[in-house]
Amino acid sequence: MISFWNEIYSSEEYIYGKRANVYLQEKLKEISKGKVLFPAEGEGRNAVFAAKNGWEVFAFDSSSKAKKKQFF
Repeated sequence: MISFWNEIYSSEEYIYGKRANVYLQEKLKEISKGKVLFPAEGEGRNAVFAAKNGWEVFAFDSSSKAKKKQFF
């Protein structure tokens, strides 16, 4: 399964884009900030959004290719 996701994320493009999921953006605004866990976070778009908005973020993914991508 890890090889599947490494293949998916091996492109230089961000597979799901760099913008956080719209539903997630809306829901995070409705609740008090605190700690949030993003398992299977892929390229990190949702975790980055949450961190930039004051959340204490914990995220992980099994794909080494996804973890190598960086947001600027």
